[in-house]
Amino acid sequence: MSYIIHPIVTARIAVDTGRLTYLRNYGKRAWLPCPFYVITGGPEPVLVDTSASADLMSHLRLEPVEHVLDFQEGLASAGFSLKEIRIVILTHLMYDHCANSKLLPNARFTVQKRELDFALAPHPMFAGSYQRNLFEGLPCEIVDGDQEFMLGIKLLLTPGHSPGCQSVAVSTSAGLAIITGFCCIQENFMPQLNQAWKTDIVPDVIPPGIHTDMLQAYESTMRVKELADILIPIHDPIMGTKKQIPEEKA
Repeated sequence: MSYIIHPIVTARIAVDTGRLTYLRNYGKRAWLPCPFYVITGGPEPVLVDTSASADLMSHLRLEPVEHVLDFQEGLASAGFSLKEIRIVILTHLMYDHCANSKLLPNARFTVQKRELDFALAPHPMFAGSYQRNLFEGLPCEIVDGDQEFMLGIKLLLTPGHSPGCQSVAVSTSAGLAIITGFCCIQENFMPQLNQAWKTDIVPDVIPPGIHTDMLQAYESTMRVKELADILIPIHDPIMGTKKQIPEEKA
């Protein structure tokens, strides 16, 4: 099975880049996309995350938010309606990844057990990221660990950014593409571009700046880097420019 992945951006958020790259880039602001992903090429579309509207995020965030596209319009751009979506993988339950989920009347959602457990009773440091009303009551398939989700799509438990974050490995014509799930940009996989200290030891990856366990986050980032032929860092600015992954051949 060979799939195509369509990044669809509903909003952009102004973020201190240090929140994405641990111990690096503090004081450097970037506008980062908040996408969801539509996987096509199988019997029916598969969504990865549902993103959030700029209006909702403007009430939950201190930083500026910019509207790009309504969720329904984003789905329509890929050729689908809200009612047609029946399969959704939620990488984790922070609000910017799941807020539009209840707009999908016929969908079932797959989430990791330890993510749901944490989201229902988050640590005070993460309480603002988990808005219970956005995911409570969703019809969920609960998984625990790596799973063969369907032919050509695999779920990878990649904790650290959150306790039950999962990445999505997708077979494509250009190799294995992995949607990271954890909040990162391309620079998380190229740490030599920006060292935190003067040292001869260069880490292989940079974990997300926001994490519940930094060492787990490092190992998860390493795992994705080693497995992927195509890396899809979920909040990288390039996601706002791509129509599909892999790109169409000229």
